[in-house]
Amino acid sequence: MHTNIDDALARLATQSPHRGLTGLEDRVLGAIAHQPAVTIGAGTTLAAVGLALALGVFSNVVPSTEAQAAPTLSPFGAPSPLAPSTLLGGTR
Repeated sequence: MHTNIDDALARLATQSPHRGLTGLEDRVLGAIAHQPAVTIGAGTTLAAVGLALALGVFSNVVPSTEAQAAPTLSPFGAPSPLAPSTLLGGTR
């Protein structure tokens, strides 16, 4: 199926808008305005802050593994261990 987008847009431009779209923006904004505000208690906020702080401190104090230096990646010189030609070369 071949549809020319210019012809399709021209057909849409000549059609009248759907009746259900009349006042749609006002209805949506009115519905949003009538939604009750959601509030979070101070206890919940303090618990979330405390948990985030404890997680951050714990993750920095207790490392999961020893840190290792990354292999040197240089475009010139020795071939890079992560280059596609190096990775694909040894798969035969």
